Amino acid sequence: MRNKKYMMSGGLAFSEQSDLKKLREKAAQGWNVKRFKFMGYQLEKGAPEDVIFSIDYRDFKKGEEEEYFEMFEMAGWNHVSSNAGIHLFKALPGTKPIYSDKESSVDNLVRQQKPLISISIVCVLITIISYVLSQMGPDLVQTVFHVLFLSFVVLTFPVLMTAGAITFQLWRAKRVHV
Repeated sequence: MRNKKYMMSGGLAFSEQSDLKKLREKAAQGWNVKRFKFMGYQLEKGAPEDVIFSIDYRDFKKGEEEEYFEMFEMAGWNHVSSNAGIHLFKALPGTKPIYSDKESSVDNLVRQQKPLISISIVCVLITIISYVLSQMGPDLVQTVFHVLFLSFVVLTFPVLMTAGAITFQLWRAKRVHV
């Protein structure tokens, strides 16, 4: 029997709570999260755990990381894994949620939204510029920019969808206590 497996993420901007619920179910079956992997989680067979999971989004300046993880540990949350500013924590059921008030929920979503807006703008601009350039010049230039245009259409669409999902969640969090 294999003692490692991969669980695909539904996309944190779209289904964070669903991912966290699945991780809890897997942990109860003895499939414990070891780390984030590309678009998902690496699970390892071990003892079943009754735990809940939460994700925090934060980039650090040098030296801030240790204090950050200590703060979560004092609140009952144990660090599991981090990747690209996304930090996964686990705790016993009943532990106070990481984002328990409207202000902290909004702050978390703003931290997620900022880089996505910048990336979206860059992707849209490159898509538009490559389309315009694909319509002019010699055939080779048109072909190169047409390929670039199609590549960026494929990239830009999910980036815009993710930015839209985060923006919608932020709008909703500002109006209703999450």
